[in-house]
Amino acid sequence: MTAPAPAIAIGATQLETGTIEAATRREFLIGSVAIAALLAGCGTGEEQASGDETAADGYPRTIVDDAGESVVIDRRPQRVACVANLWDLDTVLALGVVPVQFGVREGFAEMTGAPNRSWEWHENALTELGGSSERISLGESIDTERIAAAEPDLIIGDDGVAESRSQLESLAPVLQIAYFDWRRNLQIIGDALDRRDRADELISDTEARMSAALEGLDVAGATVGLIAAYDTSTFYGLGHESIPAVDLFRRAGFTTVAALSDGATADAPRPEFSAENADILADADVLVVFDFGSTGIVDTELFTSLPSVAAGRVVVLEQGEVAQGFSTLSPLNLDICIDVVRRAAELL
Repeated sequence: MTAPAPAIAIGATQLETGTIEAATRREFLIGSVAIAALLAGCGTGEEQASGDETAADGYPRTIVDDAGESVVIDRRPQRVACVANLWDLDTVLALGVVPVQFGVREGFAEMTGAPNRSWEWHENALTELGGSSERISLGESIDTERIAAAEPDLIIGDDGVAESRSQLESLAPVLQIAYFDWRRNLQIIGDALDRRDRADELISDTEARMSAALEGLDVAGATVGLIAAYDTSTFYGLGHESIPAVDLFRRAGFTTVAALSDGATADAPRPEFSAENADILADADVLVVFDFGSTGIVDTELFTSLPSVAAGRVVVLEQGEVAQGFSTLSPLNLDICIDVVRRAAELL
């Protein structure tokens, strides 16, 4: 058998942020700060706030979060805590709010080169917003005592907060946000922080940026197989439109492998498959693999026989900034995601 052509591996340092995209991101952040100041009568930075503590307009208010819980927020949040540096931190910073505290996952810190450093787009946003946040290490469990010490009046996290929710709710209202749906997260947190207009504007502007960046990309309806792998025995099919990668590739004109999309739902957007079922990817013209530590699933015999792999039409997103950025697409890191789509298109 002819040896497969080498896949394109994209790690944390292989993508360059375009100057146009970087400038656009700064415009988003400047716009977020300006609107925040108008709405709340204050800025970010030292105040760590999203509004004037004495302003009660619109509060208390009830927000239905992604878990379906009705969360009552009595007053305009001043000290927002993000449980992790994922969807929660992405969304809060995109809205122009500097959290008083956020958690840094231990494994992520190792990839960024420092125990308390988050992803580059987070660090850039914090610098551009002119604020600072306490960073705490996030291990297997949530450190409720450290969060309590920050005296938050709103706590935001993904479904990782579920087990600790009752403890966290004794400290402050808790909002559970979605895993992948960046639009819904902007809406939920926008409502909570009295910034829904800004959230809607960010959604509209980000979609416009997507369209502009993908314009003229000729993929002629090529089929893309999007998968995630953590070991060589199984893989997860990315098939539901709520997953940013699926949405972005479809916007670029790609079709997605039907076998991955057919079993995907909003509640279970990543169906699991045994590696022995790799042949369901045979129709893919190009394969994009989020390699979260699989030690090279595309190098196994089950995958090397796939037409896309044999022809070298594979983009491997190694664990790190690029893979995490595309998993948590937001107005802050869209340029990373667009670049992956372009690289996949270049392989056709």
